[in-house]
Amino acid sequence: MKKVSIVNIKGGVGKTVSTVNIAASLGELNKKVLIVDADAQSNATQYLNCYSPEGISTYDVLMDKDIDVNTVIKNTNVKGVSIIPANIKLICENEIVNDTRRSRENRLKKALDNVKEEYDYVIIDCPPSLGIITTNALVASDYVLVPIKIDQFALDGFGYLLDTIDEISNEFNPKLDFTGAFITMDKRTAINRKMKAKLKEALKDKLFNVSIRENVKVVQSTFEQQPVITYCKNAISSKDYRALTQEVMKHVI
Repeated sequence: MKKVSIVNIKGGVGKTVSTVNIAASLGELNKKVLIVDADAQSNATQYLNCYSPEGISTYDVLMDKDIDVNTVIKNTNVKGVSIIPANIKLICENEIVNDTRRSRENRLKKALDNVKEEYDYVIIDCPPSLGIITTNALVASDYVLVPIKIDQFALDGFGYLLDTIDEISNEFNPKLDFTGAFITMDKRTAINRKMKAKLKEALKDKLFNVSIRENVKVVQSTFEQQPVITYCKNAISSKDYRALTQEVMKHVI
């Protein structure tokens, strides 16, 4: 089971859309995929029409050592894709921090170890922060993908994120690897091409070749609560997400 965190401490960069559509693309390839929604905003859960404000969720996985993770996992309407849903309870991150009865950093890892024979991939949609929930995601993961939206602040906080990945690798999870970054909402304008060249210079081979073109079908798909690759199979963003997934699979081995 390959475990991937999709993370950026900036919001609005396409983390959730990328999580759901990479998962759906893997499902199209007959892979079994588990999404973990680790964000209190619960956008991945809502995107897949699995939201329940009072239901058991990622929060319970992190707080209840006796919970059977299989009771939390929900099937979705997307081929091959299941989800550990989130809800607003995840906003109580301090409750996890203050719960010193057992180690706090590896709770998600322990839960996922119980389903490692059931899935080919786990994809974790992380919150836009580097608190204890993201720490749990990174401790549980083998790979880290970073979506980047091109603007003048594209790399703000990027160095801090890489330092955090290194710290977690050294202290908790030597398998953890910054696999690469990919560009989302690419307008293919002259300024975007200039910024992409700067990103390539900064990230070198850690910047994936495939970028996700900006496309209204992505927004429409969120209202329809289905991945864009199933909502509009031939949309440019659908083609891009399938191509990105192929590139991801070459790195996540």
